[in-house]
Amino acid sequence: MKKTLQFFLCITFLFFSLNSYAQPANDDCANATVITEGDNQAFTTVDASSDGAAHADQCFSTGATPDSTYNDVWYSYTASFTGQAEWSFCGTANFDTKIFVYGTGAMCPPTDSDIIGCSEDAIGCANATSAAVFNVTMGETYILRVGGYGDGGPGESGSGTFNLGEFISNAPDNDDCANAAVITVGAGQVVNNTDATTDGPEHPNNPCFGFGDNTIQADVWYSFTPTFTGSVLWSTCNLVPFDSRLGVYSSSASCPFSDGDLLACNDDGGGCDNFTSSLIFDVEMGETYFLRLGGYNGEMGEGLMDLIEIVPPDPPENDLCSNPESVFVMTTQQADDNEFEFAGTTIAAGFDNDAFLFPKCITNTNGGEFADVWYTFDPQGLEEIELRFLTFTADAAFYFDLWEDCDSLAMAPVMEDCFFIDGSVDPVYTDTIISIPPTQSLYYIRIITRLTSDIPGDFIFQLVGDVVDKVDELALSELKFYPNPVNDIARLEFELPKSDDIQLEIVDILGQRVYFEDKGNLSAGAHNYSFNLDNFAQGIYFLSVRSEEQVKSLKFIKE
Repeated sequence: MKKTLQFFLCITFLFFSLNSYAQPANDDCANATVITEGDNQAFTTVDASSDGAAHADQCFSTGATPDSTYNDVWYSYTASFTGQAEWSFCGTANFDTKIFVYGTGAMCPPTDSDIIGCSEDAIGCANATSAAVFNVTMGETYILRVGGYGDGGPGESGSGTFNLGEFISNAPDNDDCANAAVITVGAGQVVNNTDATTDGPEHPNNPCFGFGDNTIQADVWYSFTPTFTGSVLWSTCNLVPFDSRLGVYSSSASCPFSDGDLLACNDDGGGCDNFTSSLIFDVEMGETYFLRLGGYNGEMGEGLMDLIEIVPPDPPENDLCSNPESVFVMTTQQADDNEFEFAGTTIAAGFDNDAFLFPKCITNTNGGEFADVWYTFDPQGLEEIELRFLTFTADAAFYFDLWEDCDSLAMAPVMEDCFFIDGSVDPVYTDTIISIPPTQSLYYIRIITRLTSDIPGDFIFQLVGDVVDKVDELALSELKFYPNPVNDIARLEFELPKSDDIQLEIVDILGQRVYFEDKGNLSAGAHNYSFNLDNFAQGIYFLSVRSEEQVKSLKFIKE
């Protein structure tokens, strides 16, 4: 009797064990469970296999296997109405779900071309759960697939419930591209993407759309036909309460747009708080452009936007690596006397988004937009060169790194990392470039602002080393400029030991010439001149008295 009872218990345990590890009945597409509309329908993917196809660039995921869906189960659904249906696991599943909807006529296994809806992480849904909205026709049958996210196998699985039924939208009227709101230029226009869905294209490998989200979520649309030819500023900078994204689509295309139709975009505008946005794009009179506004990772809200005709600022002359500004290493004395200072700015600068290499000291390389300018210099055989850097724009920040050419960052140990200058902490920065090979005769300097998180601005810098002064100082026995600081009229006095051809030059903090006069051949002796600086903008300037091979410079401040 005892042996019989033991045998019975063993069989019972084996029965329950086998059932507890059995695959779901709808584990394969061919055995999809038939379902109808209804709420709180139970499901599980526990012990399901991963038999569905990977879908590249569909419902973007992060991790090592972004195209895969793990531990999937299948359903067959025949619509009882014509319109839009919603299949939702939003907050009702206990794992990170990933769902696909395949259209009528799809065969097992479905392919990329069969997809009519999908969702990885739906907006506002807890536990990274999913919800997809898709078009249906009454009487037509659709294949539905749910599985789990995974950063490599085996992936997530779990249980819960889902809802399937007619989708009732609270979205704005301009939620879809086809219903874009017609707008004209103007400041302070009301925008609201609350409850908007996402119908615009994805933009993989675009710096506007990084950080794990390659599109503009919860997007609303505008149609803009300018009455002029020129440039337009479109901005939510400090005007909306959410992390906004902007996209402008070409006038030569129409809804629905594709990745290649994108004309201009911005995620986080330079100097804009709370990751709000700003961009400038060129327009032709009479052409129609489509403007798409939404949020990063599904953020929503109500606020304002500006759409304004502008004259865009000119980018710095050394905005491209192909047109760098030449600088040089100076002596410590020249640097201490501020005899030479190299001025620059990242304001209005762009960057090469196709070939951009992140500075080595940036840890987050998931995306972003940048502004960079370029310089070249000869290290003159020096092993070490000191960098002295001064930030003029309040709270601006810069990265400083070295390149061997326009395609190659300098190799370690030269600039093994990079320098980060944070003007909000200290506008004055010094550091040393070390281990420079004596064979290297030219380096490129790249100075960058990361617009995603930092403010662009103006700066000056010096490269200082143990070099022989290559620029002879003009022999002047006296050089006076007063008053300094100056409001309007200033006087310059100097004395030449011998006759010489003399030019007077003033440059601003950006190195741009604002005054030049060739005085011709001046006799030996005292000379004095007056300058009316009333129309000069406030700031720092550099005055130089030059001959053919020599120069004498000083700095002054215009109040």
